[in-house]
Order: sequence, then structure tokens, then C-alpha cells
Amino acid sequence: MLYLWMPEGQGKWLWQVDDQGWQLADSLEQLIQTVQLTYQHKEAVVFFPSNSAQFYSQTISKAQYKQLGVTGVQYLMEEYCIEPIDQLDIFHEFHKDQLNIMAISRLTRETYQQSLALMPWQFQSLLPDFLIAPEPEIDQVNIADVFQHRIFRWARLRGWHEHDLNVLSLLPADNVAKINHYYPAGSAVNSADNNEMDQAMSTMFVGQDVEFIQAELPAIDLGKFRQHPFNALSKTKKAKTGFNYWKACAALLAICIVTQITYDTLRWWKYKQLANQTAQLAVEQYKQWFPNETRVNEKNLRSQFSAKMKLNANADTQALQLISRVGPILQQSNIRAEQVQYRNNGLTMNLLAQNSDALTRLTDQFKQQGFAVELGAIRNQGSQVIGMVKVQ
Repeated sequence: MLYLWMPEGQGKWLWQVDDQGWQLADSLEQLIQTVQLTYQHKEAVVFFPSNSAQFYSQTISKAQYKQLGVTGVQYLMEEYCIEPIDQLDIFHEFHKDQLNIMAISRLTRETYQQSLALMPWQFQSLLPDFLIAPEPEIDQVNIADVFQHRIFRWARLRGWHEHDLNVLSLLPADNVAKINHYYPAGSAVNSADNNEMDQAMSTMFVGQDVEFIQAELPAIDLGKFRQHPFNALSKTKKAKTGFNYWKACAALLAICIVTQITYDTLRWWKYKQLANQTAQLAVEQYKQWFPNETRVNEKNLRSQFSAKMKLNANADTQALQLISRVGPILQQSNIRAEQVQYRNNGLTMNLLAQNSDALTRLTDQFKQQGFAVELGAIRNQGSQVIGMVKVQ
């Protein structure tokens, strides 16, 4: 079987035949030419970036699942998706009292399908790329590093495509007993990756006996590709209207009543954690922009920043709120702002990054958070690049 790994933005394609190891292709044209020389069959499987879709899991009984129906499953995602439900294609599976859902923009899905139509192969399935990592056992997390890609898989149908190991902190620490780190067969283990992994383990799992194993990445084993519940090439089930709609609404209401107290408690805890992190990141970002201001803290940040903003005639009270949302994303992406201006209800930033791909990924993250983003001119500065980004 031919496996293709679709890049984000203008990145490089990866491919492998059966279990012969992943290889890089600089362009789509090179990919087609190279593969056709070594692979004579027509069938292929494609993995798309997991960040292009949204995933959700919930424990419900079989009776509740039957009450929900297709319509109920779709409207269950309404609270968790930025885009309207009628602009999403939703795939789901119910397995052992666990409802797993994938929602992908219909426009994004159609774009992927149109791209695949230009290739000379018959595609069996289009799957999220975290499925490349082996399926973990209970209380385990599998991490796979393949070239510049890092994927996490912490459940049968849940995972991330994210290079930052700090995403492990989003998982309940008590449920992580073992971490398996996989790398391509025949490749040497990167010492920098080892140091990064050791540091993350010592920081996030203090006082816990978490086993850490390194091994070669095994062959992909997903069973029947066409029948996979997250196969974005398969047809989505259409929701029925009328009576079934109200029936699904009633079922959703019943589930909400049962789980409301637990949900509110977890949400309060999550928002409190996020608020503390955001406040700290906002202070750190302020100190980067105004290094001479040493006495700023969470309590006086608003007043200090307001004084600065009065120097800008075009600034208004929305600037602080915008920066408090933009700052954490810059911190997570390890991108530094060299210059920031607030005008016309938006931020214009000169950002220093490792390469243009990093800026492209950053704009994608901003868009996923609901911002209007414009990536302007990019110029080289030593071994790095500086690009202008406008955010509203």
C-alpha cells in the first residue's frame, strides 16, 4: 500500500510504500515522478494534517446514543465548533460507550479531495495524520517523530499534530503511566529530541513514576481503510429533519441535565487555569515589548498598558483584549514580536521566526481562533526571517 502524508501549507510531502520507511518529496511533481518509478499499484491512503479538523469525545450509554441519532450527534458539536454546523462535515463512531466525533470544514474537505483528484492513484481513504502513530493502550501516550513532524496519540481516535511537548500538560497527569516515543526505522535518535523529552517529563510529571520507552515506528495498522469512521472520503450521513430533529433535541436536553454539574465544574477549573496562564503570558509579552518597565504585574497590567496606549492616537480600549489573546499564541509558537502597532482596530506586528513556514503555521493558528489575519512581506534576517502580520 502507498501512504502519503499531506503537508501543512507549502510544506513537503512524505510518502512510504508498505513499511519501507517515510521519504521526503520537495514538491507534488517530484512526489508523483518518484513514486511512479517504485510503486506500480494504484491504491493509496492519504493522511491530512489533524489541525485541519476538530475532534471531540464523550462517554454516553448505548441508549443515549440511539436517542441522539445522526442529527443529535451533529448538534452536539455546535458548542465546540467556530464554524456553523451546516458548513461542516461530521464523522463519528460509537464504540464501547464512547462517542468519538471528527468535524472538518466542508470547504477544506473539498479542497483536499480536489487536490487528490489530480494525482494518478486510487485513494482508499483520507485520514487525520495522528493515526500514523500506533494505537496506545490504556494510560499510555504514543509520540512519533518523523522528520520535522511530531504527532501525539493518546486514545484510539484522539491525537494531535503538534511539535510542542507542552501539549502533554492538557492530559490528566494521573492517566499517563507510560510514554512511548517512536522514530523512523533505521534513523538515529536525535539527542536534542531526547533532551527536550527528558525536560518535559521532569517538568510535567513531577513525583510520578512515568515509564518512558523509545522504539522504531511500526508499520501502519488501521485495518480496513475504507470503513474507517474518520475516512474523509466516505459519504457523511445526512441528518433527518422534522420529528427526528425535536427527538434529538429532547435527547440532548436529557444528557445535558445529567452531566451539567460535572461539566460546569470542569469548565470552571479549565477557565481558571487558562485565565491564570493568559495573565502570566500577557505580562511576559508586555515586558518583551517594554523592557524598561520592570514593575508590571497582573494587577497593574491594564493601567500600565492603558498609559502606553494613550500615546497612540488611533488606539482604543480593545487593544488590551486583542493582545491578551494574541500573546499566548505567539508564546506557544516561539515567535518574537520585533515591533507592534495598534491601529484601525487591529495589530500590525513585525514577527521574527525561524522560517516562512513558521509564519504560515502561525497565521493558520490565528484563523482557527477566529481572527482575520493577513501575512505581508517576508524578508531574511540572518538565519531567520521577519514577516509583517496583521491581526484583527
